[in-house]
Amino acid sequence: MNPSPLHIAIIWQRFLPYHVARIRHLLACCETNGHKLTVIEVASQDAAYAFPNVESGDFDHICCFKGLSYHRLGIDEIRHKVFSNLDTMRPDVVLAPATPFPEGMAAYAYCLSAGKKAVMMDDAWEHTDQRGGLTRFIKRQIHRNIDAAFVPATSHAPYYERLGFPRERIIFGVDVVDNEYFALNAEIARTRAKAVRQRLGLPENYFLFVGRFLPRKGLECLVEAYQSYRQQVLDRQWPLVLVGSGEHLESVQKKAGGTEGIIYAGPKFGDDLASLFGLASALVVPSDIDPWALVVNEGMASSLPVIVSRGCGAAQTLVREGENGWTFEPGDANTLAHLMAVMSGLSADELAGMGEKSKDIIADWSLDRFVDGVMKAIEVPRRPSAGLLSKLATKLWKGRVSVN
Repeated sequence: MNPSPLHIAIIWQRFLPYHVARIRHLLACCETNGHKLTVIEVASQDAAYAFPNVESGDFDHICCFKGLSYHRLGIDEIRHKVFSNLDTMRPDVVLAPATPFPEGMAAYAYCLSAGKKAVMMDDAWEHTDQRGGLTRFIKRQIHRNIDAAFVPATSHAPYYERLGFPRERIIFGVDVVDNEYFALNAEIARTRAKAVRQRLGLPENYFLFVGRFLPRKGLECLVEAYQSYRQQVLDRQWPLVLVGSGEHLESVQKKAGGTEGIIYAGPKFGDDLASLFGLASALVVPSDIDPWALVVNEGMASSLPVIVSRGCGAAQTLVREGENGWTFEPGDANTLAHLMAVMSGLSADELAGMGEKSKDIIADWSLDRFVDGVMKAIEVPRRPSAGLLSKLATKLWKGRVSVN
């Protein structure tokens, strides 16, 4: 028996390509099940990601601040605008970002006042939680008014249990990408390898990094490891292709000095990015701290072996040691250099086998996983009424606007 049709609202700060892919897949499921889906984007620009504006013309959505950057907005105006939109449309259930975000707190305040169901989408875990004891206490109070936590994987569950969510209210599958897109376009790049390499200026074999140039992304560790790698491996050295941009670029270039083999490819998006995945030999994700690291999903969907820091939330779930890659402790340049040497010493068949294992593992992390998680989350019953302190915390806590 199908559940009664619901009006579902889902909120993100700004639509990035993986959000659009999830929305399209979720819309198809809602249409099949008779649910109404309203999609809310807080702002159409931001200061954190260099992605160009994403086309979303095939689905309707509300943009609260069209043409404006999220990071130039005030907390109160975000909270007021999001709350006002929700209060006007009166959805039955709202999926929203976590308590640090003003749009999330607007959603939880609406659900509290209207008696509607609230689902928190989050991928934080112990390693990324840098807040003090008072903040965690307030979070636990607010969580008493949130009906479910939609998080990446079972690896994250103990953290959310400690923050006040019973295990039966923790749903998995929030962090996925469009696997089919990356698999298809990576394969197209491989079939046209010579022409694509020439167009993008790519070497025959290379380690690939994709991400923002931020201190927490571990790029200094990667550069140091690569310098050591070149000293260890004197024959058939792979270049290192760094894709992305950001405030930390000059610092990384200074660290690298005149190291041969490092290629700064700049930001890449869409089919060009998929081509870079397709022609790479291995993906390296050296983050000191990262809630999940969706680039791991993208690389694995592109059939790449991976070397991933344990500072990434995805590491313990998606990387199987020696099967599709390896993990290492954040900041451990010596171990990373060793793993890069081992990786580049593998035969073409061994690399292909590890890449196929990556693709097999990530097959369980498709857009279907996200949609299944949403459908489970909206079926979780509402929590009993919380006490006065919890209600006050939900009404008064504002979140923050930050670039990280």
